[in-house]
Amino acid sequence: MSWLDYLSPIPGLGSFLHPEDAYKDAEKASNRGYNESKGYQQPFYNNGVDQIGRLNSAENSLLDPSKLENDWASQYETSPYAKQMLDENQSQGLDAASAMGLNGSSAALGNIQQGAGNIVKKDRQQFLNDLMEKYLAGIGLGKGFYDTGASTGANMGANAITHGNNVAGFKYGQAAAPGKLFGQVAGGVANYAVPGAGQIFNAGNKYNPAAAGA
Repeated sequence: MSWLDYLSPIPGLGSFLHPEDAYKDAEKASNRGYNESKGYQQPFYNNGVDQIGRLNSAENSLLDPSKLENDWASQYETSPYAKQMLDENQSQGLDAASAMGLNGSSAALGNIQQGAGNIVKKDRQQFLNDLMEKYLAGIGLGKGFYDTGASTGANMGANAITHGNNVAGFKYGQAAAPGKLFGQVAGGVANYAVPGAGQIFNAGNKYNPAAAGA
């Protein structure tokens, strides 16, 4: 219990005799602001962190293009458009062979098969191109989330450092405020009793951090 506590019951002297309360209130306000700001930023940071594993996996896949193409190719199915083109190719091939009297000939069948092969080849390549376009778009989207999260994380780190410095200042202010007030009061009393003594007293306080608040 400090000497200030004995005077606290006197009406109107509470806030004056406890200057450290202002530092406590400032610390609480700083904590509220910091936690509120952190709450706003945390989802963006978390989302950015979530992208790290996904982007690493995508990068590893792109570094092995043969395996990636084989995996995608195994999922290929003839598109409805390609099926329509195959039907037309067969019909046109048979009509052409019939017109030339080559129905059932190996040449006619070869032409039909060659046309069908070209159709499937183009359709398969279009399937792979579409997948790659969507894949790269997904990577770009993930990178955007990651960049936002990284920027947010850097900002949160800077805020944490600033907040830590502020809290340290508030803690020091709480500890030093009573001693500083004592020095001011004692110096005032001494000056009242002996003019000029207060200046001497306060000058001596600069060597006493507890009293001078330094």
